[in-house]
Amino acid sequence: MSRDISFWRKVGYIGVIVLLLFPLFWIGQPATRTATGSNPGGVLSQLRAQNNLSQAELGEIDPAGESIKLATLGLRGVAANLLWEKSFEYKKKEDWEGLSATLNQITKLQPNFITVWEHQSHNLAYNVSVEFDDYRMRYHWVKKGIDFLAEGIRKNRENPRLLHYTGWITGQKIGRADEHVQFRELFRQDTDFHDSLNSEVPVDKGHGWDGRPDNWLVGQLWYQRAERALDAGMVLKGKSPLIFHADNPMSLINYSTTIEEEGVLGQTAQQSWYEAGLGWTQYGRLQIPTSWGHNVRLGEYDQVNDDIDRMRERLEQFAPGVREQIRQEKIAQLEPELRTALDIPEEQLTEDNYRQHSEAVLQTRVTHREVAERVPDTNRASAIRLAERLNDQELMSSRISHYRSIVNYDYWAIRCEAEQTKTAVDAREFLYKAQQAHDAADLETARTLYEASWHQWRKIYDQYPRLMDDISAEDLANAIKRYQRLLQQLDEEVPADFPLVDLVRKSQERDDSLKELYQQLGDPLETDEEPQEMEPAAEKPAAEEPAAEEPAAEKPAAEEPAAEKPAAEEKEPSEQPQPDEAQPGTAGDMPDTPDAAAQAEPSQPAGQPEADEAQPAVAEPKAEPSASEATPATP
Repeated sequence: MSRDISFWRKVGYIGVIVLLLFPLFWIGQPATRTATGSNPGGVLSQLRAQNNLSQAELGEIDPAGESIKLATLGLRGVAANLLWEKSFEYKKKEDWEGLSATLNQITKLQPNFITVWEHQSHNLAYNVSVEFDDYRMRYHWVKKGIDFLAEGIRKNRENPRLLHYTGWITGQKIGRADEHVQFRELFRQDTDFHDSLNSEVPVDKGHGWDGRPDNWLVGQLWYQRAERALDAGMVLKGKSPLIFHADNPMSLINYSTTIEEEGVLGQTAQQSWYEAGLGWTQYGRLQIPTSWGHNVRLGEYDQVNDDIDRMRERLEQFAPGVREQIRQEKIAQLEPELRTALDIPEEQLTEDNYRQHSEAVLQTRVTHREVAERVPDTNRASAIRLAERLNDQELMSSRISHYRSIVNYDYWAIRCEAEQTKTAVDAREFLYKAQQAHDAADLETARTLYEASWHQWRKIYDQYPRLMDDISAEDLANAIKRYQRLLQQLDEEVPADFPLVDLVRKSQERDDSLKELYQQLGDPLETDEEPQEMEPAAEKPAAEEPAAEEPAAEKPAAEEPAAEKPAAEEKEPSEQPQPDEAQPGTAGDMPDTPDAAAQAEPSQPAGQPEADEAQPAVAEPKAEPSASEATPATP
């Protein structure tokens, strides 16, 4: 009897197992494709496809990787973690071959582990490349880093972080390495590499002033593709949206700066800065998510502050003089030592009384709510609502200001505006030619050109004093030191009326030779005479300065001029509908800048630079250059 019960129990178990196979098959059936059609598969397969979770949706399937996954018997996560720890050991030992092999194994096990692709590409482009002495071999390994990222993008379809990092290495590693001059030239000539990249980004749209692909502009193409992926619904993880969107227009700014350093000046540089200004303004219109849970547009800073001024004025109209009355009441309640500290001007504060002064200011601060509550009954409710809106706007202003400071929005907006002016073009042309003449040992010509350049830089800093705090001012300080050495060769000293004494003063703390020069010069002499200047004749930019606010029709909501303003220097996120992105064209295709495709192409105003006329002419240094001979020189 017991044998029969055991037998039938086993039959029952087998029957239940067989029955369970049918729902399991219905749930887990894989999707299939045939010549006649396709089968979406079971419930799990359909859910994976709907949520883009299957490997086919995430990226290409690697047969070798799938085999390794099966070999780990479901423990690929554990295996990947062990290999990840091993990679750090190799990194500490600077065993780059072991690190490379380990990271490659991780990509087979976990192809959707984004950090591995970033680490390995960085390892190839930055760590392995420097192990070689020949810059050509270094460039080769930089390319391998970019190729590795391209493979990661194929296996992680349209991942914004990988796309963005590919643009970063293309621009920053090739454009800022110690060998950047050689790297940039190798990149321009590397037609095979361009052909391989064409399957990912349209390299032909990243041509520079010479009609060849430029690493900064090709990097911008990757940034634009990353932004399109984000707009299509991909999620950005582990990257600040503020920085993510800033790198697109910064590529144009870096390109403009680089070609000037290479001696490509005149209207070519003007046109490039014009496009960079448009890109920066467009960035200010973008809607940038913040850590506070709402979006901001960096370009709306001035508009928000204007709204604050209007609301404050209206609140004061509800209760004229009440704010000062409340403040005086609070001052009267202060302790005597705090009241004394409050009266001390800020410039006279010391470490001893600074804390008391700050505390007194805080205790006598009058809030908008306090003013609103003193408004007569008939208007008090309206005043309280106005005070609440005013508080919200002030909070928004402080947050926009904080984000603008992170990307230096004001500075870059001013820089893009200033670099388009004829004064800036002349200053850079004179300085570049002066350095060429100096290198050629033509000291008199070099001195004349240096001094012509200083007068132009003086005009720029008078109009844009903010630029004196930037890194380009440090480059100018180095040129001043060369000028000083030149005069020493001529047994002369820097003249007492040197136009850039204030720049020397700002730079003296970082350079002992400039400190000595400043002590020699003292305060600049005041003179009513305008220094005689040289006018470059051969390659003159347009007679009128390109207006920083051009094109006028494209002002952001904050009513900021397009190319120059917002006066803050940052790319602003904006919640406004984003125009369709356009791939950047050549430096002369105006105004092909990020997100500029949807904007109406402005007709070219009289002051706008003409890119096709911008090639600087070669000029031989002469003993006594006249104004008509001061033309820009090609690198």
